[in-house]
Amino acid sequence: MRDVLYQKTGLTVSRMAQDLMSRMEGERIPSISEYMERFHVSRGTVQNSLGYLKDRQAVTLVSRGHLGSFIEKLDYHKLQESSLFKELLGSMPLPYSLTYQGLATALYDLLAPFSVNLVFARGAEDRFQLVDSGVCQFTACSRHAAEQAIQNQADIEIAVDLGPGTYLSRHVLVLRDPDVKGIESGMRVAYDRTSLDQRHITEQVTQGIKGLQFVELRAHQTVGAIRSNLIDAGVWNLDDILDSGYVGLHIEELQTDFEEDFSSAVLVVKAGERSLCQLLRRYVEPDRVRKTQSDVRTGKCPANY
Repeated sequence: MRDVLYQKTGLTVSRMAQDLMSRMEGERIPSISEYMERFHVSRGTVQNSLGYLKDRQAVTLVSRGHLGSFIEKLDYHKLQESSLFKELLGSMPLPYSLTYQGLATALYDLLAPFSVNLVFARGAEDRFQLVDSGVCQFTACSRHAAEQAIQNQADIEIAVDLGPGTYLSRHVLVLRDPDVKGIESGMRVAYDRTSLDQRHITEQVTQGIKGLQFVELRAHQTVGAIRSNLIDAGVWNLDDILDSGYVGLHIEELQTDFEEDFSSAVLVVKAGERSLCQLLRRYVEPDRVRKTQSDVRTGKCPANY
């Protein structure tokens, strides 16, 4: 296959394998003409590519006359071996909270028909670069982070929106002084420029307040910095605070304009990856993700990632 992949037919085999990976047994496949238009290749190239996958028993088709060809059997591992994606690699934040652990568990479970792995990395912008460079095929982030990146011309698109509460429950303001209710002039405030969400929320809640000192640190260091008297206030994820069992921590609710966007997890791919979008939408069902996350939070099933 290595030699074939450097030829036009080999590239078409890979793209067709990726398309079939997004489908299920019993489903009608596109016609030869549709594949020709989609892949911009000749009829012979499409027929040769499909014949290669059939010979490898990656797919078994049955013809139903004028209705077209339907999938009788799929071997997802053989399809994946025939594609350029030998391993479906995704990325997501470090699984420090039960919500993230549930998300990782759900992704491994729902994508089990394929060879899949996850890497864990801080910072949505860094994870977008992994997708853009082709190192990862997809990443999980908040809807807000994805939409901001797309507005800034990042070459990505949202494949699946998992809905509110799947990324985190909400952000809160952590305060060192138990007698204050919010950010006040003269405070030292945590600021993580590597985190789109923490950065934008911090900028929103500090807007117009004079005399603030912004202390650059990673968002996950906020609680430790509060307790070490390095900062007076910082925005952080309520899920981590609850899961970690912090005692005596002074937190206040936040009112943001994009609360649902921050709490919703999305799966992002490189723009134009049609087959990969179809695959993720087919297998990563939001209801099943939320069920797994709930089971992990309540201890009904162990985290597995």
